Amino acid sequence: KDISEAMERIDIGLKRKLNMTPHERETTACHEAGHAVVLYILHPTNDVFKISIIPRKDTLGVTYSQPKEELYSYTKDKLLADIKVDLAGYVSEKMRFGVTSTGVAADFKDAMRIAHYMVWSLGMGESELLGDYASIPETQLSENLKEKLNQETNKIFQHCIKEVEALLTKEKPILERLVKELLEKQELEYDEVEA
Repeated sequence: KDISEAMERIDIGLKRKLNMTPHERETTACHEAGHAVVLYILHPTNDVFKISIIPRKDTLGVTYSQPKEELYSYTKDKLLADIKVDLAGYVSEKMRFGVTSTGVAADFKDAMRIAHYMVWSLGMGESELLGDYASIPETQLSENLKEKLNQETNKIFQHCIKEVEALLTKEKPILERLVKELLEKQELEYDEVEA
C-alpha cells in the first residue's frame, strides 16, 4: 500500500478533498470503470494495476496500467488498444448518462495523438499511404493528401469507438459492478478488479 501510494503521489500528486456531488462521483466511477474493463479485457500488453476515484491534483480519478513485460517497440494492436482504453471512459459515460463530461478531454487528446502518429508517421492506416508525413512541413503536403491522412486517422478513431461500445455493452454487468464497488471503496487494487 505504501509503494502504491508513493507511486500515485509522484505520478499525479497528493490526494485532495473535493466536495463532489453524488452525480460527479458516479460519473467519475463510471468513467474509470470503462477504462478498466477495456484495459483488462482487450489490451494485449498492459494490465490494470489500480483504479481510484480519489481526486489528486488535476484528476478526479485514475486507472493505472502496468506493462505485462518490458517492450521496446509497439505493434499496431498495442497502439489500437491504447486508443480503445482512452476512449472507454467517454463511451462508458455516454452509455450510462446519454451525455459526457469534461473528463474526456485528456483521453481524447491522447487517443487523437496516437491515431495521428499511427497514420502520419507509421503507415498504420487502412490505405496505401506509407511514409513519415509528420516529418515533412505541412506546407509541402497537398490539401488532398492531408485530407486523406486525416480521414485515415478518423477511421481509426471511429472503428475503436465502435469496438469499445460493443465490448462495454456485452460486459455491462461487470462495468456496473465496478462502478458500484468504486463508489463504495473509492480504490480497487488489481486483485479486486480481477475478482
